[in-house]
Amino acid sequence: MTSCAPPPGDRPGPPPPVDAVRSRRRQALRRTRGASGTLLLDMGGVVIPTLFESTAVPGFPAGPIGVDAEYRAVERGELQERDYWAKLAARRPDIDIGSLWRDCSYVRSEVLRLIARVAGRVRVVAFTNDMAHWFGDDWPQRFPAVAEFDGVLEAAKLGVLKPSPDAFLAAASALGEDPRRCLFVDDLAANLDGARRAGMAAELFEVTDPAASTARVARALGLPADEPARRRVWSP
Repeated sequence: MTSCAPPPGDRPGPPPPVDAVRSRRRQALRRTRGASGTLLLDMGGVVIPTLFESTAVPGFPAGPIGVDAEYRAVERGELQERDYWAKLAARRPDIDIGSLWRDCSYVRSEVLRLIARVAGRVRVVAFTNDMAHWFGDDWPQRFPAVAEFDGVLEAAKLGVLKPSPDAFLAAASALGEDPRRCLFVDDLAANLDGARRAGMAAELFEVTDPAASTARVARALGLPADEPARRRVWSP
């Protein structure tokens, strides 16, 4: 019996050959020549669902979906996510957190549609704390959609983790971008606070409503939406 919840769509198949990934990355870079600003997307929670959404383990904690005091501490920045999972593993030795991440993860279809909409308008960069901790150093190969991104940054390799403002300043420096020209999207409020303190605009991704969340990001980028447009909140 699988420990994964049924996804809303098909899970990605085997990763494409490395040459194909490189070719798609070159196409993505050419596509964004002349683009205005950078969209930074958190990986776990935004690009791929949280384990609270993607797993079907009996008695799994609720995380952001229900009552979970420890996860509230993560959202406030009082506890690192990795420490949260370490505590869960200690309580539930029957749960292999790493295997769940590797087996149950997939890219949200809503995010794929957003990336297609912003193509050529802004750079799209994945900004994660430590995906390599769960997936290994070759983790981008596990998600073919990442080849459509214009860049991938790992805070752990930059030397400072989110939610520290220094992590966002380091990311902007690595990209050669002014933080004021960046829009950061994350499912954790503490990380958004860190981005704002670094001078970035920030948008909350609510995992309970991915469609509405990506719609808000689109509006923040000044893209038309099906629903009445709101004030543009980010103008690089």
